[in-house]
Amino acid sequence: MKHFFIIVNMKKSLAEKTSNAIREFLKDCGKETSCKIWDGPRQKKYELPEGTDCIITIGGDGTLIQAVRATMGSGVPVIGFNRGHLGYLTQLSKGKDIAPAMKRLLEEDYSIEERMMLKARVYRNGKCIYRDVALNEVLLSRYDSLRTIHFKVYVNETCLNDYGADGLIVATPTGSTAYSLSAGGPIAEPEAKMMIMTPICSHTINSRSIIFSPEDTIRIVPEGANQIVACDGDAPVELKKGDEVVVKRSRHSARLVRLSEESFLETLRDKMTFV
Repeated sequence: MKHFFIIVNMKKSLAEKTSNAIREFLKDCGKETSCKIWDGPRQKKYELPEGTDCIITIGGDGTLIQAVRATMGSGVPVIGFNRGHLGYLTQLSKGKDIAPAMKRLLEEDYSIEERMMLKARVYRNGKCIYRDVALNEVLLSRYDSLRTIHFKVYVNETCLNDYGADGLIVATPTGSTAYSLSAGGPIAEPEAKMMIMTPICSHTINSRSIIFSPEDTIRIVPEGANQIVACDGDAPVELKKGDEVVVKRSRHSARLVRLSEESFLETLRDKMTFV
């Protein structure tokens, strides 16, 4: 790797200091860098300089996820430096990690993880009014009300169920350790290929998570108002009765740089206090 694009979330403690240290190290090695300030969910797309070999995010998991979404289709791998809280997706977290990590990147001593992504579309009267992608999850949730929402779920045009719940999560394996896990969903190996559908506080006793093939199509039809859909916690769109939310596997994937030799199970134990 020779050319690096650095995305910095200045709201995070020590983010600027970390960015300066990385840029100084790379400059001393004669490598080119570009630096952008992370603009939260409002940053829809980053124009990468030609020849960019690697994207470095400095912040937390949210910064990394937004960087993946905003550079989708570029094929450029991403590595994260954690200046947030849990940092499950980010590889690095300590100042002493900078020099050895950058050295490994320069020497091509790393592997690439391919992470499945989802695409979501909202159709109203046959017209697409919303489209977005998700690395973690597509969320259907209630809006401006504490009442249970009602919706139908179809899988490959077959009606699966009528739900009364607080919402619905369709997650990737990467997202299985995020909101989906909090809602009672299963944990999946991050490079697996599947969709995990989990109702949120369903009013049906036997309502559980269901695992679907990555080739399946999930269609959600709201049966009332006060419902929204959002991808990875980004700006939601309000739904109307009769809208259709269609979730499929995206043709794009997230390419994450892996330096650590720690296994998936070791990461679960260390990051999630999994025993």
